[in-house]
Amino acid sequence: MKTAIKIIAVLVVLLIVGIVGVVFLGLSQIDKLAKEAIERGGTYAMQVETTVETVDVNLTAGTATMNGLNIANPNGFDTDHFINLGDSSASVNIETINSDTIVMPEITLSGIDVILDKGGNPSNYNTILNSLQRFESKEETTPDSAQPGKKLVIDRLLLEDINIRVANMPGLSLAVGEVAVNIPEIELRDVGKEESMTTSEVINLVVKTVLAAAVEAGGGIIPSDVLSELGNGLAGLESLSDLGIEAISDLNLDDALGDVQEEINKATEEVNQASEEIQNKIDDTKEDIEDSIDDAKEELKNIFGGGKKDDP
Repeated sequence: MKTAIKIIAVLVVLLIVGIVGVVFLGLSQIDKLAKEAIERGGTYAMQVETTVETVDVNLTAGTATMNGLNIANPNGFDTDHFINLGDSSASVNIETINSDTIVMPEITLSGIDVILDKGGNPSNYNTILNSLQRFESKEETTPDSAQPGKKLVIDRLLLEDINIRVANMPGLSLAVGEVAVNIPEIELRDVGKEESMTTSEVINLVVKTVLAAAVEAGGGIIPSDVLSELGNGLAGLESLSDLGIEAISDLNLDDALGDVQEEINKATEEVNQASEEIQNKIDDTKEDIEDSIDDAKEELKNIFGGGKKDDP
């Protein structure tokens, strides 16, 4: 009996040690898993290499930090990057860590450096925008396995100290010049509230928000042809309001996103309506001409007696 109790006690101890070991292993891997999810998400959305230096998740405190997020240029560009992020911090609802949707009360991204490089055909920003349009259209660009499985809901996403620089612009220095535009702060609320987002979708959101801010704040500073190209590319992307996201900023970001597309759709509808009206007028005119020809034929018959055989 005592031997059996000892065996059971040993088994219980081994079970506890095993569980603790699995939990410890899981906790030790969470930073790596988060880092990989961010890198896969950025690469998947924009089709350019996305890397992160460090990610530190503190489950006890319910916080996370990330350093050195770098979104590379497409091939063929000599500038350092497309977007580089200094530091970020986040709060995490620990109770949601093991669920399919992780709730994050707040994320702050600080020191966002953007280089708009026109030294290729297409430019780096047009290449990225084309990738984002394919991504939002759900067109497959990489295998499904590359998409991160966890989804996110972010109550408050704060973008701080956004610097937009230009490079390889006609008439400007070939090197990256001084900061063209600085945007102190943009706050996005209720990210993923209507429909939770993957990491790829959140990165897509951040990139298009930053580029929309460049369009809105860059008038008279960033070359007009660049602003026009950015506006045309952003017009094909979903607006923040369509996603149920509230933007708190001095800039009207929806003007550079889906609302522009709505104007394009409206103009297209007006053109189609005008074309239809013109076609109707052509059809009416054609019918009038045919009636006139028939009347003329009838008159000719009358003149030459074709319709009055009994007349002398």
